[in-house]
Amino acid sequence: MKSQSKSGINPLTRLLAAGLTWMLIHSVPVLAEGEKIQVLAYAQPPFMELRNERPAGLAIDILNMLFQRAEVDYSVLFLPPKRAYVTALSEPNNCVLAIERSQAREALFHWVSPILITRHGFYSNLTDNYNIRTLNDAKPLVIGSYLGSGVGEYLEKLGFNVDLTSSNDLNIRKLQLKRVNLWASDTVSAAVSINQSSLPIKLEHVFLTTLRAMGCNLSTPPKLVERLQNELKSMYQDQSIQQLYRNYLGQDVDWLNN
Repeated sequence: MKSQSKSGINPLTRLLAAGLTWMLIHSVPVLAEGEKIQVLAYAQPPFMELRNERPAGLAIDILNMLFQRAEVDYSVLFLPPKRAYVTALSEPNNCVLAIERSQAREALFHWVSPILITRHGFYSNLTDNYNIRTLNDAKPLVIGSYLGSGVGEYLEKLGFNVDLTSSNDLNIRKLQLKRVNLWASDTVSAAVSINQSSLPIKLEHVFLTTLRAMGCNLSTPPKLVERLQNELKSMYQDQSIQQLYRNYLGQDVDWLNN
């Protein structure tokens, strides 16, 4: 004789109904049909740039893999930094890539983080021997950096003698001419410049690590943000992001696993 509950419903029927309900809930699209996420980027080579009218760079490579693996439809649009930020803040289905996730901004966006883990270091000519072991060891020296990078301003606030220029290329030139003692740069940008031109420049000391995230408009469906965040975590766990970094740095990136 078949077992039935007091309500007269077969337990197997109840189980099948519950399973069907779960499937329906979890198969509901996180975006309406025809909608997609617009990711707003700004020019910051080698992380984000337009090459032959196509989005490129380390952050773009990470973004492409993330959305493809999460099976979320998206597009990338380049704007000036401030406009990208304000648009993502005010327009539904817009996200800005890649910005610092600060306490002041925390409640303004839904976050997918970290998209970029960036290390900043001091670089010197191969013939120099400064023996820099700590940040303060560089205090007596003239540091070259470029305006808008953030790292130059960071060092200035700490009382360092910083020579700000309009580009990293100028800093490299000044370093080679010994007009500055050290060049402060993120390690990805430095590695690309050094490798492309076979520059006789070496990394002296890493002094700062920063995290950058993708900030999405608050109207973005929480399930979509959760899906992207979970996929990003998976990309770190299976070494996919580490491989993308190696493509730019040309060296191992064990520090990404810490």
